[in-house]
Amino acid sequence: MWSGWADTKDMANRFLAWLNPSSGQLKAPPAPRAAPVPKPVPAELPPAAIVGAAEPALGRPAEADRAALEVALRAEIARAIDAIGVTLGTSAEADDGRGLLEDIRRDPLAVIRRPPLAAQQALAACRDVNSSFGRILESFHQDPALTQALLKHANSPYYAAGGTTCNSLHDAAQRVGLAGLHTVLTAATVEGLLCRPGGDYAAMVQQIWTHLVRTAPVARRLARSAKVPSEMAYTLGLLHDLGKLIIFDRLSARRAATRHTARLTRGFLHEVLGELHGPLGGLAALQWSLDPDAARAIATHPRGEYRYRDETMSQVLAIAEWADLTTVREQPRDYDGLWARGGLTLDLAACREVLEEGR
Repeated sequence: MWSGWADTKDMANRFLAWLNPSSGQLKAPPAPRAAPVPKPVPAELPPAAIVGAAEPALGRPAEADRAALEVALRAEIARAIDAIGVTLGTSAEADDGRGLLEDIRRDPLAVIRRPPLAAQQALAACRDVNSSFGRILESFHQDPALTQALLKHANSPYYAAGGTTCNSLHDAAQRVGLAGLHTVLTAATVEGLLCRPGGDYAAMVQQIWTHLVRTAPVARRLARSAKVPSEMAYTLGLLHDLGKLIIFDRLSARRAATRHTARLTRGFLHEVLGELHGPLGGLAALQWSLDPDAARAIATHPRGEYRYRDETMSQVLAIAEWADLTTVREQPRDYDGLWARGGLTLDLAACREVLEEGR
């Protein structure tokens, strides 16, 4: 049953959408310049540490790549916070904003919530080459929510093309495979970040979640054109704006500690979400034991400035979220413009054919 496990495990492991606070609606990523100029970063942390332009990730040992990427993402978070902080004044809104930034800068890892215990155990079992489906499913049996999520995933139209319904965890696991189990666990972990930050923020959190849920299947459809594993694309589609949920989760924690809802200006919130959700999401992916390539794709999918990279999965995520946003807003799709603005190299005609099929 476990023949080819290494390939399957690799597929499973190689698995960010702005908010417009003024309207409470998701806003498409801003168009970067056609010939972007790299942002300055500390000399000891070249942009290549994040985007892999000078040295391919596959050319380094996995742990060294993971460590270098974590250091680079931390530096990018600190740089962005410094840039945002200089614009703050002395109002009550500025005080709340400064507190949020200080929380994140003090220890970015501390603001990333760990997965539930059952999900952690199952994810660890997924990474163990000696695990069986039985061992992985032990954690599902401990958590009714995971059980329900697995059965729902296995009986979704994507898997249940023949119309047969899975009623047992074993049958569901056999149908979706290791990659599908990983997707269910990841989705449950992301859903666990849904929080109550108070005020208008609660509606924004729900909008982000529904955007993630809509984007994931679009990314999966694009996978065949991009020649990447479909389940990996689906999983990263669920994760691409993870950093935004982390920011709202921290606002929720501050609400509980200070006993009031943070007062943030719309412009400040827009900037924080835009600048920090990429590197924060990538850092969270590393903390959740996704491989560096998956974390890098999440961190770079906004396709802004020095983040340019001929990174296939990053492009899939950027195109998938653009497709979702244009659909929701009933906007015409300027494929040529997106490809030019985003520095995209995927086959435009093939991606367009896939996206227009589902419109």
